[in-house]
Amino acid sequence: MSWRIGIFLLGAGLALLGAGCGDSSKGTVTGEVTLEGQPLEEGLIRFVPIDGKSTTADASITKGKFSATVPPGEMRVEITAPRKTGKKIKMMPDSPGIDEVEELLPARYNAKSELKLSVKRGGQTKNFELSKK
Repeated sequence: MSWRIGIFLLGAGLALLGAGCGDSSKGTVTGEVTLEGQPLEEGLIRFVPIDGKSTTADASITKGKFSATVPPGEMRVEITAPRKTGKKIKMMPDSPGIDEVEELLPARYNAKSELKLSVKRGGQTKNFELSKK
């Protein structure tokens, strides 16, 4: 009977140990996004699988930094940075309106992204140095 308890405790211990390791089938991509050499104040980075077989992953960009959990594989990277124009859009004549926003970055970084990344299991760092030119 005591060997069964030993096997049970060993299995339980291994299960607890594995639970703290995270999802080893994914990768963690961290890095920095700069625009004209300055950290991008805020935005969103999206990793879209080129083959369409895995899920898309998003992460917020804050003061240029991001960290995303991404499935491994070839990804198209889209970076958006909406900014307020200072104008209001009124839905009804008496409404206070909502802030109008426009995309700060050229389409080659988002809607027509030319950025690609091969994501691997485990951790990796990738910095994106963007330009308006």
